[in-house]
Parts: sequence; structure tokens; C-alpha cells
Amino acid sequence: MFAYKGSLQGRRIRLIQVLPDSDSSTLSVQLVERNLDESAFEALSYVWGDQTRKKRIKCNGKRAKIGANLHAALKEIRRRKSVRLLWADQICINQSDIREKNHQVRLMSDIYARSDRVIIWLGEQQPRDIKGMSLASTLYLKENGNRYDLDIGIYDFHKFDCKSRGVPDPEFNPTWTALFGIIANSWFGRIWVVQELLMAQDSIMWKGSLDLDTEVMLWSAMLIQRHKNLSVCYDISMGSPEVSALRAANIAAGYYDFKNKGPLPIYDTLSRHLGMGATDPRDRFFALVGVSSGLAGAFINYNKAFRDIACLVGKMTLLGTPDYHVAEDGTEIVSMEHNPENYRFLIDWLAFHANPQNHSLGIPSWVPDLVSPHSTGLILTGFYKSQYLLERRDVPNPEIHMDTGFYRVSGPSGVIWQTSVPNEIQIKGANFDEVKTIAQSRPKLPSADQYTRNSSINLLNSLEAMSNYETEMVYWLSAIRMLADPSLDAQGSIVDGQSFDAFWRNLLYNRGPRFDYNSPNKKAGNYLGVTFGYWYLWKKYQMAKPWRSDALAWAIGDKVLQKLAEPFEEAEGRVRCARKFFVSHHGRIGWVPFRTRTGDRICVFRGVRMPFVLRPQQDRWEIIGACYVHGLMDGEVWDLTGLEWKFMRFV
Repeated sequence: MFAYKGSLQGRRIRLIQVLPDSDSSTLSVQLVERNLDESAFEALSYVWGDQTRKKRIKCNGKRAKIGANLHAALKEIRRRKSVRLLWADQICINQSDIREKNHQVRLMSDIYARSDRVIIWLGEQQPRDIKGMSLASTLYLKENGNRYDLDIGIYDFHKFDCKSRGVPDPEFNPTWTALFGIIANSWFGRIWVVQELLMAQDSIMWKGSLDLDTEVMLWSAMLIQRHKNLSVCYDISMGSPEVSALRAANIAAGYYDFKNKGPLPIYDTLSRHLGMGATDPRDRFFALVGVSSGLAGAFINYNKAFRDIACLVGKMTLLGTPDYHVAEDGTEIVSMEHNPENYRFLIDWLAFHANPQNHSLGIPSWVPDLVSPHSTGLILTGFYKSQYLLERRDVPNPEIHMDTGFYRVSGPSGVIWQTSVPNEIQIKGANFDEVKTIAQSRPKLPSADQYTRNSSINLLNSLEAMSNYETEMVYWLSAIRMLADPSLDAQGSIVDGQSFDAFWRNLLYNRGPRFDYNSPNKKAGNYLGVTFGYWYLWKKYQMAKPWRSDALAWAIGDKVLQKLAEPFEEAEGRVRCARKFFVSHHGRIGWVPFRTRTGDRICVFRGVRMPFVLRPQQDRWEIIGACYVHGLMDGEVWDLTGLEWKFMRFV
């Protein structure tokens, strides 16, 4: 069996030389040791895949086993005969040697940056891949034949029109399905690919024998995820939620941002790549070190537990200290360029995830969850960021207390403030209400895999499923309407009463279908209250199953109501299923995280616009997550009388 000889030191790396075909069917490679700074080589970006499906190879003449996906990539390299030396982590790093692994993983950003080219391996070619690749190339050309540039922020993806661009309609189209299949590739869900792509000086995607332009595929992913109709068609075609399209689009956005702006703090980088996969959970953090600002190589340490790493990043996030290093005596130091006496600590990050999974991750509740996939619906920090209020009113600075203190030092670029990593961070807050009633969860749309174009039986089943869903929606809306205002007549109309305005605004978190960057505090327009009526009528129309008696009349009526209801449907679609409707002890209404229980407290932190749900745990508190409380999202909460501010400790 193959065995590694010694541990790599300094800038030494191992490289793979794939040997040409021989009489044996076994793939043969030669592993050679080189100096990173003096070698010409290419690097492979790929998914490890199922490691229970090992393939046999010969390495330096000895028997060895590697993953099936890497084996397929090396076979393609052998067939092409175009790569002399290759770096691939599974073979080039002794994975069982923790000291070498720490050392080599710290070098990985340099390895990908210094490689002549990064080959992105998407797996073996499928028959339909050529159609998908051709469509992607067409999408990437503007109407005048020029390619799009990297500044994706200037494009309105919603305005993309298939007909005017000469491409087929995406609904149930095999060419689009082929492209969707490429975007759904597992490569787009692996956290390590972010660094591997961003650090590459040059890259190309291989799908078997096909060559795909990296920027073309990234652009296509962005278009599919941001264009409403395309994202729906992707969902239906893949028969699963659009998480892969979202991950691919996030990689694309991160790629464009990195090329234009450079590295960001680790917490900003993490927030762009939630839910990405890694064999070792610690790699969720380590994989982004090379593309994040201010992190010393010592941050990568496989002797540390996942909890310790998550807590360290959590403290850096809340303090806004992106720089980290380890002092000579082993003390962990974080630093920032701002004077902490008048600095707005970044407590808003606690609201980043609608339903933090800290309890299942095994990390404290005060650590921002920058790992778990987002639940569907609105990210509160995107629309209720505390800094948006600074131009409208006085906003107090968040106040924290920790067992270490900042001190001023002179750095290469000026004065900075440093502190040893604190054991805990306390935040000043005040409880002002309590959760009294929590409604049932909002009904969920029928799964996309019920839709099939060529089956009339499945079409009828889909219509029946949608009708049943809309029936549940009507009953659910009626139920939460009565919870919100028990004084209403149960037999009356849902739009009755003076509380109706608050009710429909609450359904939308009081925001319209599009975010206005020039007016970030803009509330939902009154016209949406009118379109609620059409939206509700559309649901009752579906509830009656009119297609059973007159399919043509139903189709016309459905299309008219759908168009009239569209503004409210789009606005509600951005927030649906993210939280549960609740009523507080003082009669306030809003939305709370799924783990909320009756009796949990509603709290406001000093200087943070969004309220939070807290659960008492003896002399401490568990942070359940941020919530929406109607009428208290624009700073009104700080003006409540009787607030008892105190530093709170958390579990």
C-alpha cells in the first residue's frame, strides 16, 4: 500500500503526474514534491463526493484508493494529455497527518493563486449537457452581441425576456432543463470551491470532455436565481427547492465582488455562502480564510473543536473586529480600526438568520448563525437594518460588556484597537412584552414535483392540490385575522374593521415587492391594501374548483385575478413561511421564529432596531431569534416607557 514519506514543511507541496495509458486498466500516478514558488502546475477544484465508493489506483507504483469523482477527473486528464502537473488536495495532502493538514490548508489560497489554471471538474458528461452549455453562451451575450461585464449590480435581471433574446420559453423546455442540471451540480454546494474559484488567476469548467466558460456559467446561475420565472422553472424542473441555484448565484456574486472589491471580513464572506457543504464542519470557516481579510494563518487549526471556532467568529462578528492573530504567548488577539468608545458594535448580525440553528449546531445562542441555510423569506437585517434609521432619528449605540478591554496600539497603517478574545459578551437590553399566542404555521405550497406537462392526470392532480392549498390558506388567514382582532365578527369579511390596515401590512412585514435602496425605510404602499382584496379573492376562486364545470372560463378568470393580485403575491412571497404569526400579551402582532414558545419574552437591545425573542434560562437568556413586531420596527421601541435596561448574559 502507498504511504507518504515524511511531512511537508515550509513552502513544499506535492504534485500529481498522471501517467499515460498502459496495458493495465488501473489509473497510475506519480506523486512528486516541489517548491510552491518555483513550480508550474494546475490545480483541481472538485467535489470529494461519496468516500465509500473508492476507486483503486497506483501511486508511485503502490496500491492506493481515491474517491470516484477524483478518479473520473484524473482519467479525463489522462485522456486529454494536456496537464503535466496537478494539485488535488485528496492526494497531495496527507489527510491523516493533522500537523501537515494544518500547514497545507493554510497554504491553499496561495496554491490556487499561484497555479497556472484551475480546472473546475463538474463530473462526467451527460447527453444533454451540450444543449445547456450552448444556451448559457447565448444568454451571456447582450442583444448587440457583446458579453456582459462583471458589474452585475447594474443589471435588472427581472427584465430579461426570452422571446426578445431568441431563446425558448423555460417552462418544461429540455434545453433549459439541461442548463438547470449543470447549475444544480454538487460543485456549487461545496464551501471549498469559493476560495478555489476566487483565488484562481485563470479557470475553466470541465464536464467530461466539454469545456465550459466559468464566467458564462456564473452569469447563467445569477440570471436563473434572480429572475422570478426562471427560478420557478428551475424549481419545477429539478423537482426540489431552488437551493442549488441560490448557492450557485451566491458563488457568482461573491466572485464578482471579490474581483472588484477584494476580500471582506470573515463574517461578511460567510454570510454570502450559507448552507454550503463540507466533510468537516470546521471547514465552513477554514475554507474562507484565504478570501477573507485580516486573518492570520494560525486561524486554521484542526486541533480546535467546531464550537470553539464558531464562538471565536461570533465574537469577531459582534465586535466588528475582522483582524485576528495569535500573540507569541499564545493569546488570541482581535483588532479593528475604530475607536470602541463611539463605535456601533455589530449586534444586528444576531438577526441575520430568521431561524438560527444554534441548538442543533451545538453553539451558544449569542453566536450569529452564519452557517445554516437560510429559511425561506425575508432577511430582517436586509430591510430593517439599524443604520437605515440614522438619517431619520437619533439611534443609540449598542452597548456591550466583556471581561477584556480594548487598548490602543500603533499599526503599519495607523492606530488600531486590540483586545484579547473575551470569554463572553453581554449586551444591554430590555424586555417589553411576552408571547401570548402562536398561530399554526402558514400552509406550504404543494411540492414542485407534482407538475408534469404531458400528463392530463397529473395536471388535474396539481389543480386539486393547489385548490386544497388555497382552501387551507383561506382558513389560516381567517384564523390569524381573528387572533389579531378578537372583536371582529367571525362570520364577517376579512377586510372588516379598523385593524385591517395593520393586518395586511403585517402579512408583508410592511414592505413592498421591491426594496428601494434610495429610500430603505419606505413602508408598503397603500395600493397593496387594495391588491390584498384581489389576492384573497383569487384564493377563494381556486378554492371553489371552477375548472370542473368550465375549464375555459376558469382559465380566463384565473389569469385576470392572478394579474390583479400580482403585487401582493410578489410582496408576500418574499416573506412567507419564514416565521410564525403571534400575538403578544399586550396585543401586539407580528412574526416570531419557529422555535418560539408561549411565555417567551420580547426584548429590544440598545441600538438595534429589530426586537428579539428571548427565553429565560435561570439567570441567563437564550436568544431564539429576531422577530417582527408591527408598529415597533422604526425605532418606536426605544421610546416605550418603563423600559428597564440592563446587561444581559446568554447561554
